[in-house]
Amino acid sequence: MTSDKNIFRARFPLFAKIVGGFGLIMLFLALAGLFSLSQILPQDQKEFRVLPLLQYIEKVFTTEIQATQTYFGSKKDIDKERLLMTSKHFQMVTDSLSGLISGTDFQQKVIDILRVHQTFDQYLNLEIERIVHEPNYDAMSGLRQQDSLIATINQTIRTAREGHLVSLGTALAKYNQRMSNAMETGFLILLLALAIGSVVAFLLAKTFVKPIRALQAGTHKVGEGLYETVPVTTKDEIADLTIAFNLMSEKLKQLDEMRMQMMSEISHEMRTPLQVIKAGCYSIVHTKDGAPLTERQRDAVGMIHQATNRINNFVNSFLDIAKMEAGLMKFNFEQLDLAGLFTPLVQEAQLIAQTRQIDLEFQAEEVPPMMIDKDRLSQAFSNLLSNALKYTADAGKITVRIKRVNDVINHRVGPKDCVRIDISDTGVGIPEEDLGKLFNKFYQAKNVPLVNEKGSGLGLALVKHVSEAHGGKVSVQSAVGAGSTFTVLLPLKK
Repeated sequence: MTSDKNIFRARFPLFAKIVGGFGLIMLFLALAGLFSLSQILPQDQKEFRVLPLLQYIEKVFTTEIQATQTYFGSKKDIDKERLLMTSKHFQMVTDSLSGLISGTDFQQKVIDILRVHQTFDQYLNLEIERIVHEPNYDAMSGLRQQDSLIATINQTIRTAREGHLVSLGTALAKYNQRMSNAMETGFLILLLALAIGSVVAFLLAKTFVKPIRALQAGTHKVGEGLYETVPVTTKDEIADLTIAFNLMSEKLKQLDEMRMQMMSEISHEMRTPLQVIKAGCYSIVHTKDGAPLTERQRDAVGMIHQATNRINNFVNSFLDIAKMEAGLMKFNFEQLDLAGLFTPLVQEAQLIAQTRQIDLEFQAEEVPPMMIDKDRLSQAFSNLLSNALKYTADAGKITVRIKRVNDVINHRVGPKDCVRIDISDTGVGIPEEDLGKLFNKFYQAKNVPLVNEKGSGLGLALVKHVSEAHGGKVSVQSAVGAGSTFTVLLPLKK
């Protein structure tokens, strides 16, 4: 575990992953939006600024004519200043327009406006000099003589404006086409950004979900008694959690091994005293010396003998499971008829069932001989029958079926020819949350206290190990109050 801790000194916290992932997605979307916006906005705005300036020039010239009429009529200095200011403003706006369209075909039209207006300016300067030196001079009559020049200036401005409308229409058509292309490009870029964002989000989610699922699977295995470590694949808080989980799993595995070793040693040590107790009970019952036992004494000795047998069975079952888990159990496989092996066991169980009015039915199809260990399979089958009798109420029913099927024992191999053994009862049933742990050592369902007889929690674990040793598997289907069905699948060829 020390090496794992050294590996993950460079940390990438979950918060940084989440913020970085969503930040990357938002960056893609923002870049897509900015690119689309840059394509939609007009790249050359001169064409769209010329028309407002031409309209403004026309308005300024009209103001200039009005200021001229006002000054020529009043001959006041303030009106002269207003006229000169308006004339300069016209010149400034026209120069601004000329600079805007410099180097284009439209510049000549602006030059024409400046040229004809310069003639009008010369006329104004002469008239202003005469008004200053000749107070009685009638400037209004002279202005009326310039109507043709004023009309020429207005016509030149209108001609320029109308000519620009044609080029403005062309620019608008190009802009509309560019906008259409930009919309299509932006839509494609947006789809690409969404696709990239989705991929980033998927990879980010997978980074979180994969180690969490591995931890989830590891916890299920620990719950089933399989203490396996989970690979550490990240460099964040989940890695710390995984390392802590692996450490816990290792500790639990060590504790389980210590418990198994201790129980194994205790079981070995108990065998000899149990045999002595059994021999002592036999000697007491069958002694020829001394006074005969009273009925109460015989009952007490019988109870001691039964308890000794029960402890002895537990010890034997535990040692068998310990050997199977350690791979030390030797199986003696031989070719036998499965129905013939089970028939005497079922008949024995039927005698017990009759005392409680339980209907025990045996249905066996003809199946070919199989390679099986007679003693171990009989022991497993006896455990299943014993459980069915134990947890089935009086006047209930138990059904034992043996038939040949094509079923899946190992999902990596697929369906294969096998024998299916079903033991169904109408007993108390098993809660759903207990089904996954039912074949663990020492585990008993929560509703076991509802029945009078209690077991050791080793019988089903033994059934599981024996079934797997024969290349098969065991499973259970049950519902509380509706009974249970234990199914053993054994391959015909092993």
